[in-house]
Amino acid sequence: MFTGQNFQAAKKSAIVLLVVLGLLGIASSALAQISKPESTAPLQVVTKPLEPFVFIADDGSLTGFGIELWEVIAQDLGLDYEWVKVGKVTEQLAAVQDGNADVAIAGISMTPEREEVIDFSHPYFDAGLQIMTSAQPSLTPTSLISLIFSPALLKVLGLGVLTLLVMAHIIWLVERKNNGNMPSSYLPGIWESLWWSLSTIATLEYGDKEKPKSVYKRLMAMAFVVFGIILIAQFTASITASLTVKQLTGMINGPGDLPGKRIATVSGSTAASYLKKEGVSYTGVDQIQAAYDLLESDSVDAIVYDAPVLLYYAINKGKGKVQVVGTLFQRETYGIALPTGSTLREPINNELLRLKQNGTYDSLYTKWFGSR
Repeated sequence: MFTGQNFQAAKKSAIVLLVVLGLLGIASSALAQISKPESTAPLQVVTKPLEPFVFIADDGSLTGFGIELWEVIAQDLGLDYEWVKVGKVTEQLAAVQDGNADVAIAGISMTPEREEVIDFSHPYFDAGLQIMTSAQPSLTPTSLISLIFSPALLKVLGLGVLTLLVMAHIIWLVERKNNGNMPSSYLPGIWESLWWSLSTIATLEYGDKEKPKSVYKRLMAMAFVVFGIILIAQFTASITASLTVKQLTGMINGPGDLPGKRIATVSGSTAASYLKKEGVSYTGVDQIQAAYDLLESDSVDAIVYDAPVLLYYAINKGKGKVQVVGTLFQRETYGIALPTGSTLREPINNELLRLKQNGTYDSLYTKWFGSR
């Protein structure tokens, strides 16, 4: 018989059962939530124009070695991403350091100072610094004046003046008694004789009135002409030699030639750090194109910057206008920048190794830089 006691027991059992079912429902819901794939926002990949690593077209589309390399990495890893475009490498690094970007790629040099505040992937490009100058060094008024007053040319000019003075004295001594056109007093006579000397050299005629008739005057005139030809030849040779030396050694051919020259580079770059460390003053610009403009307008003597960037410009847009000189110095490597502790670092490193092993990296390199 169903008593009140039994009813109470049944009621308690029902309550317990409901509580257990409720807990099971909550747990099941929690497990389902945990197992459900978490929807994540696209990665923010920050880049900057830097040919040939990054080209930004007028319509905003991107291409270049660095762009295509990242696209392959992202595709193989199944990463969803968005491009963020900035103008400076310092803006790239700041975005990664502050957590406003997940990845930064262009031609970002790996340095100990940068490694202290961000992480880098394995190196994906070997680079370094190099120097770019004008293809044909221009002879400016300042350089022309310095050339004229160079010790070698002053020596030749001094020898020429001395030769003319000797010739003038000989002419004055010969002509002062027998020629009514020659002043007998010293200073006026030497002045007139200097004119005769120059006339003899320039016109191959002795004096400015008539040709010499006596044998000794003709011999003297012939001697003066020969000396004049030698003098002019020596003067011409000295100028030619000075200009040749200027072209061969007056240009910048390496880091040792940079002090005292007008140098341009990109502010915040490793090239700027190098110049500052070496005590070389420079003009800082925001983008490398501005440095190209300064060089081609003769506002600076040279550009110091990343070698692959300068080389690409020299054989394309700057062909015939600029040249890359000297050898590579301050060797460095490029890496993909990541926030400190990023979980993307290991997958990206593995992917870079895989791309180098399967030949994909070499294909991209050949496309943009030619065969190695």
